[in-house]
Amino acid sequence: MSAPHVNEFWRIKVNSGAWNKVLPLGVRKEFKQGEHIVFAGELVTELRYLQSGTVSMKRTSSGGNEKIIMHVEENSLFSEVPFFTKEPIDSSFVCHKDAVVYSFCKETVDIMLETHPCIAKDIIYTLSQKVNVLSNQLASLGLDTMMQRIVKFVLLRYNSMDLPSNDIVSLGSLRMKDIASILGVHRATLYKALKSLERVGLIKILRDNKLQILNMEALAAIAYH
Repeated sequence: MSAPHVNEFWRIKVNSGAWNKVLPLGVRKEFKQGEHIVFAGELVTELRYLQSGTVSMKRTSSGGNEKIIMHVEENSLFSEVPFFTKEPIDSSFVCHKDAVVYSFCKETVDIMLETHPCIAKDIIYTLSQKVNVLSNQLASLGLDTMMQRIVKFVLLRYNSMDLPSNDIVSLGSLRMKDIASILGVHRATLYKALKSLERVGLIKILRDNKLQILNMEALAAIAYH
């Protein structure tokens, strides 16, 4: 079944190999799921590269409401903006999937930028990708209906699978709470919307955190009309 293209609005997947040459210059550290890597309010003095795993960038309001801004996947930089701006970060980075992270201090980064032009190019490319993703997220939050955002998320998950089997979409390690945070809705609202799509025969909610797409054409119509 062919799915329509959907602009990515939450996942950063750069998959850069440029950093493999300079990893020995960094400090390696392992993080377990749920551990904080960077705390909100922290002055970021190291550039970080995610060799494996997944990291969530989160923002929390004074009232305790949490919004997942993006997920950064393996072989990509993160927290580079506050590193270069030299200002305390307002968000936090939390390990979503067990991760291996390499950290580089300012002196090391300065040397790498002079001796490894591919690193400078990768930083520019990664930042461009993130600007694009965050622009898409802002547009979706401002212009799409709640149902459109939910359907687009399902289609993004479908498109991210290498070989979709029987049109089944895996939500992977994402809980309903995570997806609701990404989409800017309440968990109960998200679940009701998915049940509504199921009742009209567009999807089927399966076990093991999976969905089955039953009518791709109708889902695409919701996403773009």
